[in-house]
Amino acid sequence: MAQGRLPATERGKVSVVIPSYNYARFLPRAIDSLRAQDFTNWEAIIVDDGSTDDTRGVAVELMKDDARIVYLHQENAGTSAAKNAGIQLARGEYLMFLDADDLLSAGKLTAHVQHLDQNTHVDISYSRFRYFRDGCEEQLFTRLDLSSVVEWSVVINGRYEATLPVFMRGNNMAIHAAMMRRSLVDRVGYFDTRLQALEDWDYWLRCALHGAYIAFMDAPQAIALTRVHKSSATHVVDFSAYKERVYENARQEALTLLENGQEQAYGLVMKEFERLKLRKRKRILREQRELLRRRIQSAGLMNLRELSSIAEQFGRVNCLRAYLGALAKFFFVWW
Repeated sequence: MAQGRLPATERGKVSVVIPSYNYARFLPRAIDSLRAQDFTNWEAIIVDDGSTDDTRGVAVELMKDDARIVYLHQENAGTSAAKNAGIQLARGEYLMFLDADDLLSAGKLTAHVQHLDQNTHVDISYSRFRYFRDGCEEQLFTRLDLSSVVEWSVVINGRYEATLPVFMRGNNMAIHAAMMRRSLVDRVGYFDTRLQALEDWDYWLRCALHGAYIAFMDAPQAIALTRVHKSSATHVVDFSAYKERVYENARQEALTLLENGQEQAYGLVMKEFERLKLRKRKRILREQRELLRRRIQSAGLMNLRELSSIAEQFGRVNCLRAYLGALAKFFFVWW
């Protein structure tokens, strides 16, 4: 994850890294959401990850009348490598990531810069995020399945104790919901190029492990907007293998913490791993009980031969409990 030396920082500037793979059709709208900001001291670094559509042509057109836009083409290497390439070119004091199919609300950059300027101890400032259906930006939802508009936000304000339990349980911060100090890269490093998905969760978790101060910014005008469409990663990627890699990275980082004498942070991570193991065991037990219930129901309460076979597979005690439960339910319904 080590990379070359970063360019000199321009104080007050925001570098927005925009990785894009075959998202030429979305790219102009993402740039429009940047141009609509009341904060103007930004640069947009479009990293074309070996697209086969017209991403290059679209980017060149966008650059013609706006010197703040930079275009970089690389051979297809994945979203993590694209983000790393963008970081390498970033000159801003502050750093953001915006996927080419997503948007930022108009007041978002100003709100983050003010938040970070006024709170010098904060490393990462993050806002609310919402989802919208492709083609309908006006209607926003609070859930990925577009089923709810009920307001909710995971509020974090601190280091270690405040951050590790949250990020060990999952990703609660969309990549474009956050603005970070570019100097944090010196402590945490770059995105893991082995991850083609969940790379944002992995990065936030590693930031938490390195003691980054992460703070929620309660600014209604600052919203990260995520487009929901058929070709988005959430619809086409199997996340299970990447999830294991995220946790493996966390284990390795935790061991490094222990070696460096940070027993408290190591203990917090290990506590969360134990909690995850317990939750997994409980889930497996629930699934086994449900399977056993269905097998008994299918066999019939009086089919002793089949019930005996089920008892051999699941254990006599478990089978007896499930049988008595099914029997009680039968009499309750009959009565």
